Amino acid sequence: MSVLYTDRLILRPFCATDAQAMFDGWTQDARVAKYCRWHPHTSLDMTEGLLAIYMDTTDPRYPYRHAITLKDGEALIGVIDVVEISPDGTTAEIGYLLAYSYWNKGYMTEALEAMIAHLFACGFRTIAARHHIDNHGSGKAMEKCGMRYVGIEEAPGKYGSDEQVLVKCYEISQK
Repeated sequence: MSVLYTDRLILRPFCATDAQAMFDGWTQDARVAKYCRWHPHTSLDMTEGLLAIYMDTTDPRYPYRHAITLKDGEALIGVIDVVEISPDGTTAEIGYLLAYSYWNKGYMTEALEAMIAHLFACGFRTIAARHHIDNHGSGKAMEKCGMRYVGIEEAPGKYGSDEQVLVKCYEISQK
């Protein structure tokens, strides 16, 4: 897995010591979980289980899962990854999140730009992303990265429920 660098960030593989920072930063935070498919974690054990999934290098579908860290001090502030690859291998769908205290500071736009460039360099022709219809900040980050709005879809809501939510869909194709 590649390590990616931006002006302010390092996108790196997750490591075994990341669980506490994930729990403190976002997995237990209802403000972050509101727009995600999971409920806030109620224990560090839950986050350790998620981290084990993140670190599972035997699953070939997820070679593009990166921890987002600050360059100065290396604080773990989020995650960006490929959540789906099209059957023909030409399209990658990106998912991401940031700890609430890092919202609205341009970090996600910076991480998303780096990931888009990396995925194009890896041979993908189209990069897609979706966000909960009420998560306007996520849509702004996508637009700042040159992604274009392509429509609204229904998508599964929280894991373990039959809930459906509306998501806005964006994509960018390699020129």
